[in-house]
Amino acid sequence: MSKRSMFLALPVAVAMVLSACGGGSAAERPSADEIADVLTEGTEELGGVAVPQEQADCIADVFVNSDLSDEALRAMVEGDEDYEATDEDEAALTDLTADPAIVECVTPSS
Repeated sequence: MSKRSMFLALPVAVAMVLSACGGGSAAERPSADEIADVLTEGTEELGGVAVPQEQADCIADVFVNSDLSDEALRAMVEGDEDYEATDEDEAALTDLTADPAIVECVTPSS
């Protein structure tokens, strides 16, 4: 998968996780390592997209430092299909799709 395709697929995959129906529970914010592990696994919940380790580490750092709630990140890490994203998390995810830091994570360096 090209880096551009991966960049386009990542927000869609995360949105699928965050838009599952049901209610979430409060949890501690996951670490960047936990998030990177999920991204490199290419789980079904994330559309089967396996992200290379270096890019996963970069993306995970952006997610940890984003406005996504602890609960949204925990739901992504745990593959919680019952989690329902809040309006704030939906807005934060939209912001992430245009975040220059995400673009930098998936753009090959020259």
